Amino acid sequence: MTKEELKALGLTDDQVSKIMEDQGKNFVSKTQFNTKNEELKHAKEESGAITKQLEELKKANEGNKDLAAQLEKMKTEAEARKKEYAATLNQMKVDSAVAMALTGAKAKNSKAVRALLDLTGAKVGEDGKVAGLDDQIKKIQESDPYLFDSKPAASGIHPGDPAGKGGNEGADSVASIFAKALG
Repeated sequence: MTKEELKALGLTDDQVSKIMEDQGKNFVSKTQFNTKNEELKHAKEESGAITKQLEELKKANEGNKDLAAQLEKMKTEAEARKKEYAATLNQMKVDSAVAMALTGAKAKNSKAVRALLDLTGAKVGEDGKVAGLDDQIKKIQESDPYLFDSKPAASGIHPGDPAGKGGNEGADSVASIFAKALG
């Protein structure tokens, strides 16, 4: 669920942030699921392509020159598919890492913030984060703070607090003031 959906259910901002943090720790994100799903699709496609190529190779095994040419063609096609798959997989990982970082930074509109990020050549490191992304997000938070939810936690005065933490410690209570005025 998104932050907006949780807020629409009547949850407080604190509850929403705790749920979003827990969601990142205990659940598989849609992008992670899609990444694994893409890996499976790619493996099935690769297997099917290899099987088809082997069948064609068996049929065309009439001369060694033709065989060598076909093998070289197969190798180049396999390398091209491998590079395309690696690029797609890296992009999915980057997208996931950026989405998690923007959620952690409390971006109000992650698409708008993402448009301000420079992700050319971005790769996900061993720690699951994109190198330099945190610095970029901090710069955007400083230059465009309206894009982020930065409501500080309520602290200080607590009106109506019976424990005397209403910001007037040591002062007379309203009841004692009235009693003095009447008496």
